[in-house]
Amino acid sequence: MEGSVYAINKLYKKNISFFIASSFIIILLDLLFANSVLIKENDQLLTLGIALDFVVVIPLLLYFLWFRKLNFKIASIIPFALIGYLALALFVPNTDQETMNAIKYFLIPLPPFILALKIYDIAAAYKRYKKVDNHPIETLRKSLEETIRHPKIAALLTHELSIFYYALFSWKEKPFVRTGAASFSYHTNSNKLITLLIFSKILIIEGVCMHILLAQWSHTAAWLLSLGNVYIIMLLVADYRAMCLNPILVSDQQIRFQYGIQLYSDMNIHTISSISVIKFEKLGKDKMKKTTKVLDTEPNVHMILKEEITVITAFGIREQVDQIYLFVDKPYEFQKKCHQLMEVSKKDSE
Repeated sequence: MEGSVYAINKLYKKNISFFIASSFIIILLDLLFANSVLIKENDQLLTLGIALDFVVVIPLLLYFLWFRKLNFKIASIIPFALIGYLALALFVPNTDQETMNAIKYFLIPLPPFILALKIYDIAAAYKRYKKVDNHPIETLRKSLEETIRHPKIAALLTHELSIFYYALFSWKEKPFVRTGAASFSYHTNSNKLITLLIFSKILIIEGVCMHILLAQWSHTAAWLLSLGNVYIIMLLVADYRAMCLNPILVSDQQIRFQYGIQLYSDMNIHTISSISVIKFEKLGKDKMKKTTKVLDTEPNVHMILKEEITVITAFGIREQVDQIYLFVDKPYEFQKKCHQLMEVSKKDSE
């Protein structure tokens, strides 16, 4: 098994090296032709050949030698075809404009077309997953992970789209619940709403003042600052709305906790070692390496796990943790319920 993996990695590295070497030779030869007397005698023909190298041949080499090994679709090379066209326009100036315009008008419709296809794939996956899981953001997360092959990009998109959903479109929604699961809120007794109101007030008042001052120097910088303030306010609103709509759900086998848009995990009850109600103390850097805690609120529940689990934090970042600090409105009731289920799980395992 290890030998086959080593052979695959060796072949993969060999393909990358071959792609880099062959692309370098193609570009070098094209540049030599573009600056020779031949380009004047055979303007259209040589321009078409050079353009095909930059826009078609090199991207196809990238796909067959690299991307296909990663199970990427051939449409993934379209951005590189556009990059090839830009490189052709910048570094090979002595090219026939008619040929260049023809290539440009062919390439321009491709990105919107590919984007439309990708949106269609996401919508189809969303519709399929919605039959299984009625939570909108979880359904969106699974849909994006299936259709976008880059986990980090899919996670970041999920986070950003969840901000718009919770901030703008969730005001008529009811809290998410599961049949047979006990729910525990964590926003009622926290100071999150006060934090939201204070920061929003500061950002609005100072944002207006800074916009007026910056506009005297640069209108672009002023509007960028204002858009940044609007984004931060939307993030704060979305975080609070997500807290209201996503209580901690404790069922026979699972604990689903989504603390706003800061923290998410679907954890098996078997992985819990202990749950205690605490008065929070500041943690050292050594303990914070494998620990996650909520922001803006002083935690009152400490969970120690038997093994590390994956949690999704802000901006879709995944972390491995073995301790979790949470704030719960009714910490003792939450602790009691978890202890009951842990006892039942322990008896079943025996």
